[in-house]
Amino acid sequence: MNLICQSLYSPPCAEYRISSTLFKMSKQTSPFDPNEFAEWLMDGFKETLSYRVRQTLDRDRWVEYFKSKIPNKNQIIHLALKKAFENAGFVFEDLKQGDATFYVIRKTIRQVEPGQKVRRFLFIPGLGDSPGSWVPFFTLSQKELAKQFDEVIVVDFPGYMGFLSHHEMVPSMAILLNVVKMVCEIYPPEVLMGHSLGGWLAGKVAQELNQVIDHFIAVAPSGLIPDAERKTFGDFIVNNQGLTIEELLELIVYDPRKFGPLLNKDFKDFYEKPSIKAFVNSVEPQQFIDATKPFQARKLTVIWGDHDQFVPTHWVRYWVEHYGENLDAYLLKNTGHIPQMERPIVTSQVLLHALGSKPGAEGNGWKKIQSRRREFEPKKPETMHPSSKLLGSSS
Repeated sequence: MNLICQSLYSPPCAEYRISSTLFKMSKQTSPFDPNEFAEWLMDGFKETLSYRVRQTLDRDRWVEYFKSKIPNKNQIIHLALKKAFENAGFVFEDLKQGDATFYVIRKTIRQVEPGQKVRRFLFIPGLGDSPGSWVPFFTLSQKELAKQFDEVIVVDFPGYMGFLSHHEMVPSMAILLNVVKMVCEIYPPEVLMGHSLGGWLAGKVAQELNQVIDHFIAVAPSGLIPDAERKTFGDFIVNNQGLTIEELLELIVYDPRKFGPLLNKDFKDFYEKPSIKAFVNSVEPQQFIDATKPFQARKLTVIWGDHDQFVPTHWVRYWVEHYGENLDAYLLKNTGHIPQMERPIVTSQVLLHALGSKPGAEGNGWKKIQSRRREFEPKKPETMHPSSKLLGSSS
């Protein structure tokens, strides 16, 4: 009876009609009247039909529906970018984690004989980032990468501003760490590189790998943070959700005037997602990079923009303090948090220099920080960027 009534009656009225009718029937002493029951069904059918017609003709409802189906500017760009990646030899492979879909974007440069080691370059992008923002690096570096590696792999996260921007974001640090670990197990890298949150994810996984990799590279990485600054950094990320796009650009790039058209409303819409706060709140203390634990890598490199206010430049000191003997650290001149977009040529030069090539001389937009602690004298955080007080640092 319940099933019949729910299928016939409109949702707002079904529950009331069913309960009231059953109540009347329970009190009724006269025999069951099939005519009355048929009339009751017909009334319900008429009401349901009227409700469905109103729903169908609801103009605002259909406007919202079709608006949701129209790709935004970022999605249109990535439709073209995906075709370009495919034409360049990249294959998009699905990696499932529960209900979420991740992309493993893989290019085989050369086939390797069975039993031989595959030399892989694996890259993990940052929070909200897209593999598309790293196209300048991969384009400028393709010849050198082809000399050193057999495969190049990039991971794309759902809900970020990449090829899966139309998917729901995964607000769980544990799931992202597990995905990066899975990719490293399926495709063991020779070089593992990450930017921002990707540097955090790659760094944490690099500390827990079962095999030693050749090189771990972190570009403006979060994750290696003193205990006293962890909560303030999380608050900093969440509190920035209320900023205008202009204010947000001030924190992210060195010269906001150049990047207004690139980091536009789509980026602001991403950054305002409630899932950002849920993601920040999901982080557990044990998921930070452990400064007392070594990386399973023969070589370490960290690269930072000298005017990064989002993941503040002065955090490079913690990398130097804890890993200085085995670490190469570089600062990029007049650069904020997204060097791959702000200074793609210089960023490519430094990365290739770190990988063993020498396409550019030091001093041409970048400098290497000496590894010995006494030779590293970072600027006072208070003079570097306005977020220092919120981030709570010591000179």
